[in-house]
Amino acid sequence: MGAQASTQGDVYSYGIPLLEIFIGICPTDERFGDSMSLHKHVETAYPARVMDIIDTKLFSSDHGNENTFVPENSQECLVLVIRCVLLCSKELSKERIAMSDVVKELNSARNKLLE
Repeated sequence: MGAQASTQGDVYSYGIPLLEIFIGICPTDERFGDSMSLHKHVETAYPARVMDIIDTKLFSSDHGNENTFVPENSQECLVLVIRCVLLCSKELSKERIAMSDVVKELNSARNKLLE
């Protein structure tokens, strides 16, 4: 955001591409104007409608067929991951999660998936 380099800036730079991967929309998409951003778009859907905005290509088979059924533990895992990346991509750097906590959050999501 034009500020001095910092670890909180690195956290932001980690979170935005993850949002882009999971949502399938780039932060510079034309639907985002002055009042909307990728972060705000995801935040408005979190947590109740997260599955509505997840990129369905994440659930497609090798043959390109989209599988819209997502097991419940996978849904819970995705909600945890989205929560983490929302914390990474907060506009104000002082509100962002520390990278050590990102690791803990993502490990928690992985453990949920493996249950």
